[in-house]
Amino acid sequence: MTAEAGPSSLASLRAALGERVFALESPLRAGGSTLTARVEPADAEELATCLRILSEAREPVLVMGAGTRMDLGNPARGVSTALSCRRLAGIVEFDPSDGVVQVSAGTPLAELAGIVEAEGWLLPLDPPDRGGTVGGVLATAICGPRQRGFGPVRDAVLGIDTVLASGERTRCGARVVKNVTGYDMAKLYVGSLGTLGVTEKAWLRLKPIPASLRVVELAVAPDEDAFSLALAAARRNSARAVALLGEPADSPLKNDGHRRIVAEFAGEPPATEADADWLSRGRGEVSEAGTAIDDLRRLQAQPLPGGLRARIHVLPGRLAAAWEKLQDLGAELLAYPEPGVIHARFGPGEDEGDFGWLSEVLEALEGIRAGLEAEVVLEALPDGAATEWDVFAGARGLDLMRSIKQRFDPAGILNPGRFAGRI
Repeated sequence: MTAEAGPSSLASLRAALGERVFALESPLRAGGSTLTARVEPADAEELATCLRILSEAREPVLVMGAGTRMDLGNPARGVSTALSCRRLAGIVEFDPSDGVVQVSAGTPLAELAGIVEAEGWLLPLDPPDRGGTVGGVLATAICGPRQRGFGPVRDAVLGIDTVLASGERTRCGARVVKNVTGYDMAKLYVGSLGTLGVTEKAWLRLKPIPASLRVVELAVAPDEDAFSLALAAARRNSARAVALLGEPADSPLKNDGHRRIVAEFAGEPPATEADADWLSRGRGEVSEAGTAIDDLRRLQAQPLPGGLRARIHVLPGRLAAAWEKLQDLGAELLAYPEPGVIHARFGPGEDEGDFGWLSEVLEALEGIRAGLEAEVVLEALPDGAATEWDVFAGARGLDLMRSIKQRFDPAGILNPGRFAGRI
């Protein structure tokens, strides 16, 4: 490989990493960029070497894991090389007696979940797409149906080993909470879309497999307040996942025209049975749908070519108001009343490339953000539209975010433009 095959640093990378640096036979579209080369460091030392070379050359790179959520975030600027962490895989240390595991960033979630479950533990990372990697979930901080029971992604993280853009290897946190002193830097990295550093490995806190599990799916009667009922269900002691749906009839979770609630209760048998019985009592047909949570996950992650997917964070008490406004716009809706998240899907316009409908929807979303003090994230936009709108429009604290980016990545090589404010 020569420097002419891509950025000028490729020759230096090839000299350091050999066959793990290569030109792509066909350009690949990912993260809003056209990629022509790929770098796959095999360990932390190679990762540090790679970033040092790129930083010295001031050449940007698109950091990625399995590539399952590259539609999230703004398009990267001026990037033609992908930095893949897929070879940084495997469990470094697993202590079943304490329920903690240290795992490399490129480890597939499904593989890690299977290993810890065999020892009686659950991996409390529940993104809608289970085909990703540990590093990808930490970078995106995406949560699926079980955020009510698992908490946000950052709650599962005890410590992170990170390689900064300069190639410097850093460590924050440890395998036990009491070893975390000062500012918890791990919380800063989680959800930063790989713009501050590249995760090498992380300590994760596991959750025990519950003794009992009950799942209830039911239609809410027209004369009953679906929002109050869903919120009350989410606040039951054993609630692990509660969703309110207003989906079309051809969705995996069949709808008969009424709003529906899907609730998963997990814990000790007396608690789960009492909570499931409370929700289902006197409400007609109830389905003990064992696959309902997987259906929710698929529904949340379902692609919508040419359309718009938005995630709205709002106080639970304002959920109904946000829902009604989104429903008036023709959105397909899925909501988790605790912690107060609505996933809205808007179908594409009739004419490809005509974004008139999109402007109208985005204006309405801005009204919801301002009027209900909500946070709005555009998770996917139609091709060609992503360069026109910041998908994190209205994000707070941009000046602070820019100063942090400057401190951690002064050359601006890590996923440039992907985060809020196109940082």
